[in-house]
Amino acid sequence: MAKVVNREEFLKLPSGTIYCKGRRWYFEGICIKRNSLANEWLYCNPAWVDAEGRDEALARVEDSLANGTAYPCERGMSRDVAADEDALFLVFDHDDLLWLREQIDEAIRKST
Repeated sequence: MAKVVNREEFLKLPSGTIYCKGRRWYFEGICIKRNSLANEWLYCNPAWVDAEGRDEALARVEDSLANGTAYPCERGMSRDVAADEDALFLVFDHDDLLWLREQIDEAIRKST
């Protein structure tokens, strides 16, 4: 089962942890945690387009909306430097991840 942890506990979690960042009543898209750095961490956000910088990413989103152009999801690392000490993290456990993998495998089968 998924659990909710605070920032202090989240920073202790290992690289590879799959999570959603949020507040007490909502959470954002799925991210993959990488290394913790003091009070910050590196992460990958596959719910964003891969680009070199914000301007290119926004241009790609606009191009996709206007022309249907497809771009790969973000595969690089970003750094979360937000000072929001009240942020909460929904962390997926083993059973959740197996279920998510089943859903992804099903979507892959249907997309080919």
